Amino acid sequence: MPNQAWLFLTLDETLVAVRDVFAQYAASQFNLLSVIWPMVFGQGAYVLRDTRNRSIWSKKSERSKLVRSSEDDLKKWIVDQLKRLHPEPDHLVRVCSLVFGAHVKAGSGPGPESLPGIWIDTGMAGFVCTQCGRCCWTLNYHDGCSVKDYKRWQDLGRTDILDWVGVVRQHGQITACRIWVVPGTNRLAARCPWLTPSPDPNRFVCTIHDVRPTICRQYPGSRKHARMTGCRGV
Repeated sequence: MPNQAWLFLTLDETLVAVRDVFAQYAASQFNLLSVIWPMVFGQGAYVLRDTRNRSIWSKKSERSKLVRSSEDDLKKWIVDQLKRLHPEPDHLVRVCSLVFGAHVKAGSGPGPESLPGIWIDTGMAGFVCTQCGRCCWTLNYHDGCSVKDYKRWQDLGRTDILDWVGVVRQHGQITACRIWVVPGTNRLAARCPWLTPSPDPNRFVCTIHDVRPTICRQYPGSRKHARMTGCRGV
């Protein structure tokens, strides 16, 4: 099954991907969220929009009260509930097929470990990046750096990259990372510092392309992801 059109995600990676997709789409996702909501919270759960007062109300169960909410609230609660449920791959398939707008299958991953997870038909076969640079300076990617990325840069001696990474440590161990943090500050860079104009008009080049973070390697995750986040790839 593995080829350039299919992406495998472990169960944990799937939840991170759902969170990232929710965060990156600027357009309203109310219709999508209203369909996913009862799939995650169960019978009696629903969300509704009060167009007169421009508000959203949500209900998590038959016995719970309606709560005034925002789309960001709904997204966070969906991800938090999925984390609490530890859903089986078959359940995640139904949710993710809507979130990613793609054909999704449950299955085991490649390699000797064969971890359980999901396979996503990204529709990316034949996709061509036009180097528009929009993914590098318009998306919310700052929390997308993994500890594995950080250790990879350490092993490569790329202190120039590490200078732009903020880390969280617990008991002396790095547990989380953020990119790109202006060196010597806690301020996030307005855009990726490794993006530079190409000699070709209206094109940009990543100066750390060979060692770029995993989140950058995986973007766009699907044709829908590209379309919804303004990617101009074809």
